[in-house]
Amino acid sequence: MNINAYICNFIRHHGKLRTVVAGTLLLVLLVAMLTIVAELVLFQALRSEPVYYAVLITFLSGPLILYLFVNLISQLEQSEGKLLALSIMDDLTDVYNRRYFLEQTEKELAKAQRYGTIFSILVVDVDHLKRVNETFGHSAGDAVLQSLANTCMNNLRTMDIFARLGGEEFAFLIPESDKTNVVAFAKKVLDAMEDTVVVFDHQEIHFTVSIGVKAFDDATQSLDAMLKDADDALEEAKRRGRNCIVVCDAAEQVPAE
Repeated sequence: MNINAYICNFIRHHGKLRTVVAGTLLLVLLVAMLTIVAELVLFQALRSEPVYYAVLITFLSGPLILYLFVNLISQLEQSEGKLLALSIMDDLTDVYNRRYFLEQTEKELAKAQRYGTIFSILVVDVDHLKRVNETFGHSAGDAVLQSLANTCMNNLRTMDIFARLGGEEFAFLIPESDKTNVVAFAKKVLDAMEDTVVVFDHQEIHFTVSIGVKAFDDATQSLDAMLKDADDALEEAKRRGRNCIVVCDAAEQVPAE
């Protein structure tokens, strides 16, 4: 752990005031020791007056300097946190973005290929969002996307990841779930969307979603291939009339319900 990380961790656990007090005491002790060493090296004698003034000046000025320093460190940490959030979060829906989703799914795929774990990907697409935009306006479409994101987030486990891939397309990364469990989860999401009502400009907007599912299997070679299978299953769901779930069955090489 570097010094900046250590200071940030200390501030989080003990607060700014205690950090300043502890820092001041350490600074006074350090200045006193350095002054004593300087006196002994330069004058071969220990004079009390230089040590006294060095300690006094440090004691009086140290708290202010340390307070400004601690404040600066805290602000830098907050700024880093905001920048990190901006790099991995979607602005509109406050869920993870495509970049973060792909990074985490790559890690899950590598773990599955190495250790034999299982996971699944669900790709979710809003049905007829263009119609909503044309009828109620793009702000209404944004409200639908935000409502979808909130509903999906409320159905997640701690280990699951939900992200917006772009436009009206979202995706779930569901670790440690076989095909049966993930289909049950997809049905839960589908039902939740049917029960969701978006109120926009005093009008109720109902919407549905289509879901494509791809579970990791021995035939999975890459993340791109897995996402393509999930997208193919999603397109099949749309061809079947939307508001349904299609699972990509690698054994049959065709999407199957």
